[in-house]
Amino acid sequence: ARGVDVRLMAEVRPAVTRYCRARIGGAERAADLARTVCRTILAKAPATADEAALTAFVYRTAAAAVDAAEPDGLPVQLAQLPPAEREVLVLRVAVGLSPERTAAALGAAPEDVRRVQHHALQLLRRAQPSTASARPRM
Repeated sequence: ARGVDVRLMAEVRPAVTRYCRARIGGAERAADLARTVCRTILAKAPATADEAALTAFVYRTAAAAVDAAEPDGLPVQLAQLPPAEREVLVLRVAVGLSPERTAAALGAAPEDVRRVQHHALQLLRRAQPSTASARPRM
């Protein structure tokens, strides 16, 4: 595998699977798509030790595959977010990337990732129905 060894694929595959599952739904369908993405990564990954470049390549490959697939349906809350906010939340929360690795994947600064994540979470909180009246009083 050009530029990508087995150890790296062991790290990449779970992240790609979580990304696909978060974006298209359907565990079996997401797993199939993730396998396809991983084969593409193994075949076409650049020969580099630059982690940021490799993270960006993996993200672009997975995003292109997901964009080409018909989604089973995003969770309603995620579907209502603007694309940039949705991508940051998927990468940070569902995939579990750090702000630095998310920034590398998106070609942004870590500060921008944190700002966009904060904004996305605010949007989700505002969209969530109030549960104050449903809480038992103590």
